[in-house]
Amino acid sequence: MDLRMTKRALLIGSNFSAVPLLFALKRRGLHISVCGNRPDEPCHAHADQSHFIDYSDPNVLLALVENGDFDFVVPTGNDVAYMSTTFVAEKLGFPRFDSMETTTIIHTKQAFRNFTEQNDIPAPRSVRLHGDSPVETGALRYPLLVKPSDSFSGRGVTKVFDRTELADAIADARRNSQAAEIVIEEFIEGSLHSHSAFIKNQEIVFDVFVDEYCTVYPYQVDSSNHPSRLSETVRSKTRTIMARVIKLLGLQDGLIHTQFLSNDDDVWIVECMRRCPGDLYGSLVDLSLGIDYADLVITLLLGEEFAVEPRFDPPLFIGRHTITSNTPSTPFSFSHSIPSSDVRIAQLKTTGKPMNSAPFDKLAILYARFQTRDEMLKVAPEFKTFISLQTMQGDLA
Repeated sequence: MDLRMTKRALLIGSNFSAVPLLFALKRRGLHISVCGNRPDEPCHAHADQSHFIDYSDPNVLLALVENGDFDFVVPTGNDVAYMSTTFVAEKLGFPRFDSMETTTIIHTKQAFRNFTEQNDIPAPRSVRLHGDSPVETGALRYPLLVKPSDSFSGRGVTKVFDRTELADAIADARRNSQAAEIVIEEFIEGSLHSHSAFIKNQEIVFDVFVDEYCTVYPYQVDSSNHPSRLSETVRSKTRTIMARVIKLLGLQDGLIHTQFLSNDDDVWIVECMRRCPGDLYGSLVDLSLGIDYADLVITLLLGEEFAVEPRFDPPLFIGRHTITSNTPSTPFSFSHSIPSSDVRIAQLKTTGKPMNSAPFDKLAILYARFQTRDEMLKVAPEFKTFISLQTMQGDLA
C-alpha cells in the first residue's frame, strides 16, 4: 500500500518546450522532479526537486529512477529524452511505453526506413550506409537527400543533385550523427505537413493536421499553420496509413506525431515520433482549437480517461513562426509587420545573449491569428519576410 499522500512524477528534460507538460502535471497535484544538466533551463524553476544529470546516458537516468521512488516518468520533446525514458520504463516496468525495439524503429531514420520498406508503407525510397561502408545508391533517382540516421531539426541534411556531391554530403551527415549511420533517400517533391494522432487501445481517438514550412534553414520547420489546407482525401489516406503503422507496431496508448509529404492525393511518410514535437508546437493547436495539447499527452501517459472538447468549432486561423537567423548574431530586438491584430510572442532569449545560426538556436516563437483561411495561407509560408531582427552587428532583416 502506498502511504504517500502525493504521487511523484519525474520529468526528463527541462527546456522551454517542456514547460506545458510540467504545468499539466502540476495541475494534477503531483510532486514533480525535473532532470537535466542545464540549471538555467526554465523547468527547474517550477520543480519541487531538480536532478542535474545527463539523461542522455540511459544508465545514469536508470540509477536516478531506481532510487527516486517515482510513480510516473515523463519524457519531454526531444528524441534523447524519449529513448532514455523508454529504456528505463522497460527495465523497471512503467506502463504505457513501447518496447525499446519498437521505439528504436520509430525514432531512428535507418530503422524506420527498413520498417516502411518491409511493410509497403509509402515513404521515400532509400539506402543506408553503416560506418565507412562504400557509397552505393542503387537504383535511387537524383536528387537525393543525405541524412544522419539519428539527428533532428534538419542538422546534417543535404540535398544532392549528382554523384559528385555525395562525398561532402555524407561527411557532413556523419559529423552530425553519433552513430555514424547515414540514410540516403530520394527527394520527393511535395508540400510538408504533420499529423498528431492520440491513440487509445491502438485506435486513433483524436488527431490534427498542420501545414509546415522550412523557410530559413533547409529541412528545419520554422513556420506552420492550423487548420491545414489538406483535402479530406489526403487526411483520410494519412489516417489509414498511420492506423496500419499503429497496428503493425502494436503501439501503446499515447501520441504519435508524423511528418509527411503530399503531392495531389499522394502521401509519403517522412518520419514519426512518440514524443511531443518541440518548439511549442502544441500551442499552435491550443490557440486554434481551444484545447490543451500537453494535457492530452499527459492524460494518456498517466492512463486517465481521455476526452477532447474543442472550444472553437470551426477552428480559429492561427499561424506559428520560430524566429531564427541564417548567421550567428547578438540580438538586440525584433519587430514584425504581420497583418494581424492578435500576435503573441514567446521570447526565448534575452537582449545581448549571443545566438547561433539556424538550426542550432532560436530567438522567439510567435503566433498570429488571422480572420480568414486565405489570409493565413498567404502569410504563414512567408512569415520570415514580416520579421525585422535588430542585432548588435547591424540589422539582419
